[in-house]
Amino acid sequence: METIFDYDPSVKELVQLFSYNEKENTMCYGFSVLPELISRYDDIATEEEKLLDMAKLFELRGDVEKASTIWKKIPDIEQQYRLGFDYNIENI
Repeated sequence: METIFDYDPSVKELVQLFSYNEKENTMCYGFSVLPELISRYDDIATEEEKLLDMAKLFELRGDVEKASTIWKKIPDIEQQYRLGFDYNIENI
């Protein structure tokens, strides 16, 4: 599966999106708030987290079309992301 690293994110993008720490080579990707080694990304991140990370990268780059294509694959996660992951979303 493709990941953000297939799109050559810059250090600045990694810092903005994932709190990248260049000295420790860690970042908070997917749903994590705890830094993990970048080398563990493929092993730790789920398919949904990889899609989330790519959508965020494309939005940062202003590529709304690519981001939208990815968001359509994970609509529940997009909704939670837009709400700041602060809410439990339940159908009534």
